[in-house]
Amino acid sequence: MSLSARKWFRLLFASLAAQAIGLGHYGAGPIAWCQSTPAQVEGLQQADGFDAGRLDRINSVMNRGVEAGTIPGCSALVFKDGKEVFFNTWGYQDMENEIPISRDTLFRIYSMTKPITSVAAMQLVEQGKMSLDDPVSKHLKEFQNLQVADLKSDKTEEGELATVPPRRAMTVRDLLRHTSGLSYGFFDRDHPVDQVYMQRGVMIFDRNIAETVEKLGKIPLKHHPGSRFEYSASSDVLGRLVEVVSGERFDRYLQKHLFDPLDMKDTHFLVPEQKRDRLAVMYRDNRNGELVPVSSRSSRRYVSDSNEFFSGGGGLCSTIDDYLNFSRMLINDGQFEGRQIIKPATLKEMFTNQLATLDSPSRGFQFGLGFRISRQRSGEDFSWGGIAGTRFWVHPELKMISLYMIQVNPYGQRAFGERVRSTAYGALED
Repeated sequence: MSLSARKWFRLLFASLAAQAIGLGHYGAGPIAWCQSTPAQVEGLQQADGFDAGRLDRINSVMNRGVEAGTIPGCSALVFKDGKEVFFNTWGYQDMENEIPISRDTLFRIYSMTKPITSVAAMQLVEQGKMSLDDPVSKHLKEFQNLQVADLKSDKTEEGELATVPPRRAMTVRDLLRHTSGLSYGFFDRDHPVDQVYMQRGVMIFDRNIAETVEKLGKIPLKHHPGSRFEYSASSDVLGRLVEVVSGERFDRYLQKHLFDPLDMKDTHFLVPEQKRDRLAVMYRDNRNGELVPVSSRSSRRYVSDSNEFFSGGGGLCSTIDDYLNFSRMLINDGQFEGRQIIKPATLKEMFTNQLATLDSPSRGFQFGLGFRISRQRSGEDFSWGGIAGTRFWVHPELKMISLYMIQVNPYGQRAFGERVRSTAYGALED
């Protein structure tokens, strides 16, 4: 891989990490192809328990973003106590052809795939097919001889990194909470382990997740398992684990055990041909203050009939309504329309901070089994996001959901989803 390509991937995934854990900031700039959209107060559906004027500020924020050209188009939804209290769309899903964002626009949700993968894995834990404290090597033979990079020692005569045995085995829990010792390979260009990821094209040229696991089994871990949090390919390994433990291909498992029961009719690793006109165009900032479409190569997996790379970390496309159904299950003790998807006790474990016992805990950052945990005045909410700006927050105590969909990759310094969340909470009546 060329140096420029490596640099691009590092920047792309660094942006993903920053946005996913909430480090982005609101920003604006002059960008071409913007749409001027009047405030749509009809976006308020049933604002019971909310100050309608405050909630309507979501419209003002998004209108300004579209008018300034900071965002091409987006949608937002707020749901509470079994009711949709706000939904609206702004701008375009395709600026060049002036196709507006609609209720059924499909978005690449990238890392918002991770919570779905985590729930799938926890279903298997519930069924006793694996345990949170199982060594991953019990189920994935490729991980039976994992070693940890020893950067204090010289490389071997063959030029390989020196290694030491892990202090303990990587567990299923480590995959769910990103303490596996794995990396993504894109964050730290100077780290020798990340360099090996890049050299071997981990997740870039892999044909399927089995191939990813095979590669990872031959690369030293960056950290001892359980020692520190590092956002990584853990969720992709988790997807492969679901395949092996369940005996079903990962995409088929999700369809049967999550998407069908949750009525998620528009959630796919490969967007069917008849739905591809609903897939939003992906945009990027061209560094001159303009939004331009990204190369079709960057997301060809989503529309290639030969795609078999079912990434548990970032492979899904979905709609705002489909992700609403998933989120409704999360705030309703694992139940959706009378179907129990996952047990309440399991969700409680997933919503519990898992990082307090680490050797190097992240200061102020809490993470459960697949979700970031944030403290609000009204209690805790649980969330994650994707590199193209999609965001979700669930607040089980309030029975409240905030959702935001957009397609700008990398998302950079924008924080419009976070404004949806803060505005929605701020509009709650005492």
